[in-house]
Amino acid sequence: MSNASAIIGYQFTNPAWLWEALQAAGSPVLAVPQRRIREGNKRLAGLGDRILSMIIVKRAPRRTSALVRDTNDRIQAYASNEHLARLCDSLGLTACINGNPSQQGMRSMRVKAASVEAVIAAVFQDAGLEAAEEVIDNIGLMIV
Repeated sequence: MSNASAIIGYQFTNPAWLWEALQAAGSPVLAVPQRRIREGNKRLAGLGDRILSMIIVKRAPRRTSALVRDTNDRIQAYASNEHLARLCDSLGLTACINGNPSQQGMRSMRVKAASVEAVIAAVFQDAGLEAAEEVIDNIGLMIV
């Protein structure tokens, strides 16, 4: 976990959030301190997806005519599974994911993308939106 923390440039107050974020569906880990996680990082990934979309919209240029189309294009570019999975690999975060033992160390594009989203949500749960936005900048997520 310390590797993952160093990769994202954030030190957790409650490291259980990061531990949960690194549990892919099918991981043998079923609980973290004070909560059960039967589906791995699925709940955090869903939250992280929403947080990422909100930050993309927040940072969108304030033009009127093409705002919706441009914002949707930005969300597709930055929040796509392909982009998030590539980022996960390039950062070295893929090696930190605790996956399904039956997959023998292989991590699908969806698992990698969900893990990045879950890490964003874990930071949000630990310290709020500003910290999550900082981590998004630290990992270069919005640079294509």
